[in-house]
Amino acid sequence: MAENSMKKEWPYWCAALGVFLLCAAAVWFFFWEKPEKGVKVVLLGDSIYAEKRATSPIADRLSKAFGWEIFNGAFGGTSLARSDQERWIDEKMDAYSLAAFSKAIVSKDFGVQRQIEIEIPATEYFDEVMTGLSRIDFDGVETLFIGYGMNDYQNGVPLETKGNPMNEYTYGGALRAVLKAFQKRWPKLRIILLTPTYSWYLEREMSCEELDYGGGVLEDYVNLEVQIGGEYGVEVIDLYHDLYPHEGFEDWNRYTRDGIHPNEDGLELITQRIKAYLEEHP
Repeated sequence: MAENSMKKEWPYWCAALGVFLLCAAAVWFFFWEKPEKGVKVVLLGDSIYAEKRATSPIADRLSKAFGWEIFNGAFGGTSLARSDQERWIDEKMDAYSLAAFSKAIVSKDFGVQRQIEIEIPATEYFDEVMTGLSRIDFDGVETLFIGYGMNDYQNGVPLETKGNPMNEYTYGGALRAVLKAFQKRWPKLRIILLTPTYSWYLEREMSCEELDYGGGVLEDYVNLEVQIGGEYGVEVIDLYHDLYPHEGFEDWNRYTRDGIHPNEDGLELITQRIKAYLEEHP
């Protein structure tokens, strides 16, 4: 009797299984992260590019100027180099340094970034941007902008380590490691480095030409970036020299709102410098 009962119920179990599989397939189709195949241009950077994300960031201005779809993958407060291991407050942010994040992009494994929760103000958008980057099909990306250096300078990150040019806890070593990884994975990818802009530090009444946080003045980081760009054959757009006028300290408020982050005029000035370069080097 039990065997006959099971035979009678078997079609119902098959039907139930079929419905379950159909529902599971529907959920996967509608909610699973599918690759974004249309993105051709990606910008990775710090708060210079992450600020004013909802209004008029540099990526949006370039998108309108050239008709591109640019994914803004900038994370405010992040550095190119990894953080000093003894600075515990930065341990979670270290996963968003470009030295670490580039590995996630190349390997398509964002497990580290997904597992951490950053409790620092103004980082609420990190998860959304990280998820967006994880969905991009980088095999189809043609141009990658990289705009870092300001936080490395302000954190006193060493420029280089003698005898270890690939040390990711130095600015130069991290940049070399990032460029090497991207070029190995995508040899045809056009990489354009964007140097930090000139900056002023209002509380100290000092400019970036005078203030050394331990690794050198800002121009030292810019010059090293230009040098490494030449080593790896990538383009560099110099946003430091001859962009912001700085004849006097009071010039800080012409193109920035706090001495570092660009105001609307500063955003437009940076965009125009990049636009002019791209028009000259299409």
